[in-house]
Amino acid sequence: MSPRRQALLVAGWEFRRYFKWKDQVAGLVIFAVLGLIGYGASRLATGGRVVTVAATGIELVAAEGGRMRVVPAPADSAGQEALLDTGDVDGILHRRADGAFELKVRKDPRFLPELRAALADLERRERMSAAGISETQLAVILAPPRLEVRFGDPARQRAGRAERLVAAVFLFLVILAVFTSMAYLLTGITGEKQLRVTESITAIIPPQAWIDGKILGIGAYAMTTILNMMVGGVLLAVLGTYAWGFVIPDVFVRPAVLLLLVAYSLLALAMWNAAFAAFASTIDDPNTSTRTSVMFLPMLPLVMTFGVLRDPDGLASRVMSLVPLTSPSAMPMRVILSNPGAAEIAASLALLAAMAWLFRRLAGRVFEVGMLMYGKEPTLREMWRWMTAPGR
Repeated sequence: MSPRRQALLVAGWEFRRYFKWKDQVAGLVIFAVLGLIGYGASRLATGGRVVTVAATGIELVAAEGGRMRVVPAPADSAGQEALLDTGDVDGILHRRADGAFELKVRKDPRFLPELRAALADLERRERMSAAGISETQLAVILAPPRLEVRFGDPARQRAGRAERLVAAVFLFLVILAVFTSMAYLLTGITGEKQLRVTESITAIIPPQAWIDGKILGIGAYAMTTILNMMVGGVLLAVLGTYAWGFVIPDVFVRPAVLLLLVAYSLLALAMWNAAFAAFASTIDDPNTSTRTSVMFLPMLPLVMTFGVLRDPDGLASRVMSLVPLTSPSAMPMRVILSNPGAAEIAASLALLAAMAWLFRRLAGRVFEVGMLMYGKEPTLREMWRWMTAPGR
């Protein structure tokens, strides 16, 4: 059997080892339920209860669509105190002789920003009236200049906030996929090493084919899990378009962008899975080893790419989209938010693919020796010597 067929055999076994249809369906249902609960909680938080403010002799107009309601207050102080004591109103507003406003409350007024906006509108109207300026005249004076932005290619137009949301979600999914693979690789490889089954397997399957199969199989499982979450998110988005008027970003209907996202995700998983497998093979006991902390190093380059959200065409963003350690998240975010050239994308993909292949080869060399080494964890110098040894 050729090494390629052996790697595919190991990959299929690793994938079936963790993949269960029941778990995937349950995860999809849980994700959808949590999404609906989160949306309902946000609606309740933003909606809030109606706040009633009693004003004495003030023509205050509450903002349309807000939660504050303005009612007349009794003229006598005893009646005002009674309204506050019974909770019929949340505050009593009156104007002092010096023109300042005073609000009397029984508890912290969480509606203060909305009240300040209404008071600012009141004073603006009063000052306009004193100056003899009508609302129409003020609107003409303060009207901003008209500016229309046209894209040479309408398909490249960005939706702004929605596109940034998609980019942030993609970065989160990449991080989740990488660390999902890390967890399964660490558990599987260290478990096999502790059970001393390595000698039997290496007698049948070459170490490089073995690690290739693990990279492919566990990477496929991680991608399946993320795809499951994406299906749940798309279902929620479709439901949102009908129930709440949510607008699906146009990135979901651009096949070229979707293909790029998939390509970068697969190459990122291949690169990091190779590094994870190599490190896991050098760990003697995961319960006592301090080397497991090294497995969190990928978080640093991935988190660095959050800066792309602020300036996708800046120098830092362009450099990160070419460096293989950060390009799996930086370049897709630039593709979503901006318009990088085809040459940049091709160079980024080529460098990432080369780095993934290099990691795979070096991981195979570390894996070959590390899995047979018991009782002592190799130093970084020893691992470097394994990777650079000639003729291997």
